Amino acid sequence: VGIQVKTNKANKPEWILNEKAEEYFADNLFYVFVCLKSGNDTHPDFYIVPSSVVAGYTKRTHQEWLVMPGKKGQQHNNSPMRKFQDSDGNYKNKWELLGL
Repeated sequence: VGIQVKTNKANKPEWILNEKAEEYFADNLFYVFVCLKSGNDTHPDFYIVPSSVVAGYTKRTHQEWLVMPGKKGQQHNNSPMRKFQDSDGNYKNKWELLGL
């Protein structure tokens, strides 16, 4: 099993990735996204996501963002930055996906 770990210090489950995430996937590769929360007594949240899910999500949402007009109606410029988020918590604490 291969694991990529990404963290954020926000209180919401979203992470910035590089465009390579769209093509970097394998059956035995997973992302463990960590959401570090503020506060001394607060434990982080973990999101365990198959790399194929991350690849599909980042590719689809980036393409949607490119065709969506910006705040002033302008076209978005392409960039190497991508975003993954799990707002619904579908992958929160899904350690069993690793098959270990």
